[in-house]
Amino acid sequence: MFNYVVKRLLLLAVTLFGIMALTFVLTRLTPGDPAALRLQAAGGATQAVGGYDDLVEQNRRNLGLDRPLLLNLNFEDRVYMAERALDDYLRRGDYWQRDGRNRLARVSSIALGPALERFALIGTEDEPRPRSRDGTPRDMAPPEQQRQRLAAIFPSLAGESAAAHPVHLNPVEAHRYWSDWYEENRYRFDEARVRQLVSNYIGAETREQAEALESEIRRAGGFAVPHLARHLGSSDPIVQRRLNRAFQAQTGFTFAASEAEFDERAGEIMQRWRSWWRRDWLAYSDPSAVRQLSNIFVNTQFGLWVSQAMTFDFGDSYVKRRPVIRMIGDALPISVLLSGLSILISYIIAIPVGIFSAVKRYTPADHVTTVILFVLYSLPSFWVAGLLLLTTTGPPFLSLFPTRGLNSTGVYLGAPDVSFMQWLLDRAWHLVLPVTCLTYGSLAYISRQMRSAMLETLSQDFIRTAQAKGLSAYAVIFRHALRNSLIPILTISAGLLPELIAGAIIIESIFTIPGMGVLTFEAIVNRDYPVINAVLFFSALLTLLGILLVDLSYAIVDPRITYD
Repeated sequence: MFNYVVKRLLLLAVTLFGIMALTFVLTRLTPGDPAALRLQAAGGATQAVGGYDDLVEQNRRNLGLDRPLLLNLNFEDRVYMAERALDDYLRRGDYWQRDGRNRLARVSSIALGPALERFALIGTEDEPRPRSRDGTPRDMAPPEQQRQRLAAIFPSLAGESAAAHPVHLNPVEAHRYWSDWYEENRYRFDEARVRQLVSNYIGAETREQAEALESEIRRAGGFAVPHLARHLGSSDPIVQRRLNRAFQAQTGFTFAASEAEFDERAGEIMQRWRSWWRRDWLAYSDPSAVRQLSNIFVNTQFGLWVSQAMTFDFGDSYVKRRPVIRMIGDALPISVLLSGLSILISYIIAIPVGIFSAVKRYTPADHVTTVILFVLYSLPSFWVAGLLLLTTTGPPFLSLFPTRGLNSTGVYLGAPDVSFMQWLLDRAWHLVLPVTCLTYGSLAYISRQMRSAMLETLSQDFIRTAQAKGLSAYAVIFRHALRNSLIPILTISAGLLPELIAGAIIIESIFTIPGMGVLTFEAIVNRDYPVINAVLFFSALLTLLGILLVDLSYAIVDPRITYD
């Protein structure tokens, strides 16, 4: 059994990888640029920031869509990424100057050396001819303007205030001054020194000691970020707050306006920092030769998609601008409750009904049961849902059940004057109609399958032998026939796990229930690819797990089945 499970798990991993590859291909073949779609979802207000093409290009870079699809032959490291930011900073136009300056500010000290070297190359034969990752040439600003821009940004890259240093130097004198400063202060960026500095900061015993080290962390700039990122898995609230302050000061990203807000949303905010690090780690790192070799496959669009799926980090929704995994975390418990109740009720009712119909076959009771079940099976769930809505929202004497949401207005856990029992009863009352609509169809189908399986089992020789031995009807049916009849029912149940994710799209939409069904429907309508990819991934994963669990359950139901 153990060897079989291991083999199936390995096969599951291979199959899941194939499904991820197929999802990636379908996403790339779908008409429309995801970067443009994200821009459209953000609304027209962003149009004022820059030209449409510039914004689309920026979105493509932020989403990793400017990377090669499958193979990346550029040996990229923090210097390479700093040079790309410099390319944008020195492009013609204010938009790219602002964008490049922001990216350079995030890596700060890492970009100082490349910026000084770039200044010295301007106007020479060795001056680089910047191109994008896809080979498109850049439209660069005039040489003198490039020098002025570089001279203006040297102080901030060095982590120094321009007011504390010569500010009236011409660009050439500024370059000479900051080159000398860089040579004298290289010790600040020494790897061992920065590692010890971060260690002291994280392990500081008091807040005052940590705050005293924060200025040194900021002066170390981007060189400190990889050492800070090693502590992103910490669950210590003090360490999390210190990391948030350090990352916030370095990147300019603000996920919480105050420490109180951070404490309230610490889990979500740390997830955002982890997600940011997974996307931007290369801008702060100097990968080893082995890592560079792996980046040929990893640092690509497909590699990014696989790494996101493996870490359950699917980025942010294009429409709602929230982490997709958080959106799924909010919607999944609702769908599990709704679909789980429906499945449980279906099996509890369907199995006895199927047994009854098989035992009473060809009797009037069997005929009546068959007709009722076939009628139920033929009724579309959306039609029944609409009919129930019409009958429950009419005159007061017909308003039996609520038709929207999961709870009445003002009824929630922790609400004043609302006990847990009141909340639970209100929740149950709201679930009556949607659970009914989800249950009757599967009940009819499962009971018919149970009846067919039971009839086949009752015709077997071992059943006749049990009857000839004088066993009671109860013993024959429930001790001998039932277990063998459950195999077809178990086969059907292989699809139950993925049904918990998005098995009630129509019903949740009709009854305005904010579960996975509504989330999936809205993502498809809005072409919200991160959400769609996440739902497809989890559906595939749960389908494969469901099939594995059903195969293992065969051996429990029928001891004759082994996996040796």
